[in-house]
Amino acid sequence: MLNVKSKDISDWELNKSQPELKILRDIAAIFGTSVYDLLNNDVVTMTSWPLWNTDKRIDSFWGHIGILLYNSNVIKWYPVTSATANRVECDLHNDQPDTENKILAVETLNNRLLFINKSKIKKISLLDDASDAPKDWELPWDGYQGLGAEEYYNLIEEYFFNYEHFCENTSEKLQSIIDELIKENRITDDDVLELINHVYIYFHDNTTETISIEDASALFTSVMDIEYEINRFIHFEDLNGEIHFIPKESVGLIDTPLYLCKTGFHKLSDNE
Repeated sequence: MLNVKSKDISDWELNKSQPELKILRDIAAIFGTSVYDLLNNDVVTMTSWPLWNTDKRIDSFWGHIGILLYNSNVIKWYPVTSATANRVECDLHNDQPDTENKILAVETLNNRLLFINKSKIKKISLLDDASDAPKDWELPWDGYQGLGAEEYYNLIEEYFFNYEHFCENTSEKLQSIIDELIKENRITDDDVLELINHVYIYFHDNTTETISIEDASALFTSVMDIEYEINRFIHFEDLNGEIHFIPKESVGLIDTPLYLCKTGFHKLSDNE
C-alpha cells in the first residue's frame, strides 16, 4: 500500500519531516491502529495478533471481555488487547470490599470505550481467543476484532459525511478498501451514527437508553468525569442540546464511542 522513498522514511525518523495524512492513514491501516495512536507516544493498539511482535509499545488483539448485566442471561462481548485483559484481571483480583473506585474503564478494539460499574453487574468474563467459544456466544457484526483498524471507523464517517475530505486525504488503495468494507457490511448513514456517535446506557434493571452525541469535546469531558468518579450523576449532552443527568448507582454499563472520545481529547488539547 505504501509508495514512499527510503529517504522520506529516514527524514520521518529524524523528525525532519512528517508524513502527509494519506501516508499516515495507510500506515494505520497496515498496522491495524489509528492515526491518533501513531502520532502519540502512547502504546499502539492493533486489531490483529502478530506472531512477530516482541515490542512492548505494540499492544495486540488478545480475546474478549464479557459483561453480564443484572436481569439478563446474555453476556455482552467486546474484543480487547493483551494489555487491557491483563489490566482488567489485575484490577478485579485486587478489588477489595472497601475499594472506593467502582468504575472500570475498558477500551475495546471495535471502537468502544466502556465504563463498567463493578457493583451493578452480575459478572465480568475474560476469554482468550485460543479458548473455545461459550454457548451464549453472540457478537455484533464488528465484534470479533473490530473492522481491522481503528482508523477505519473515522474513514467510514468521512466517507458518508465529508466525502471530499475523504478523497483528498486517503490513498486510492485505502479508498477502495473502505468502499468494499461499506458494501460488504451494507453500512448505511444510520449505521455510521451507531458506530461513531451513539452512547448506550445499560441500567441495572436491564433497560437501555441511547444518546446521540455530536460534540466530541463535551463527550470527552463527560467520560473523564465518569472514569474519575468526580460526581454522583453521569451527564451527557445529546445532539439536540438536551443534557441527560443519570445517577451512577442506577447504571451497570456505559458504552461510549472511542474514536469520538479521542477526537474530543485532541480538540481540547489543541485549544490549550
